[in-house]
Amino acid sequence: MWERLYRIAVGYLLRLGLSPADAEDLAQEALISTYLHADGVPEGRLTAYVMAVAKNRYVDLVRKNRREFAGLSLDPGSPAWPSEADRIETRVEIERALGRLNLTEQKLFHLKYSLDLSTAEISARLNTSRHTVKTLLWRLRRKLREYLEEGRGS
Repeated sequence: MWERLYRIAVGYLLRLGLSPADAEDLAQEALISTYLHADGVPEGRLTAYVMAVAKNRYVDLVRKNRREFAGLSLDPGSPAWPSEADRIETRVEIERALGRLNLTEQKLFHLKYSLDLSTAEISARLNTSRHTVKTLLWRLRRKLREYLEEGRGS
């Protein structure tokens, strides 16, 4: 049964455009998650559950890659590639904006963006709910955006 679900998940992820290695990795993650939560899956819905988990893992991967490569050309000579001066200027602006945050906000920023922890991991460390962490992260991003826009004179 698990081999059949694995083949279905890999085929689905390949059709979404993933490389075979990435499709296999995400399918394995989907099956592990399904196995760990199998007691909560309604009878007869196991395949649908695996597909939903695989799709969610795919979306997470796309979002992560988009965040890492947003706006950058792969050719360092292209006009879209930021110059060294632009990178330094942007870094200084970000450090200034981070310096305006209170210590709790700085800690939250560090946990999420430096350590790349999930909201569940952050909520466990801060002993609060995941919903609270999501709200705090949304407010943090909004505040940083405002600080950066002020710094640029927008």
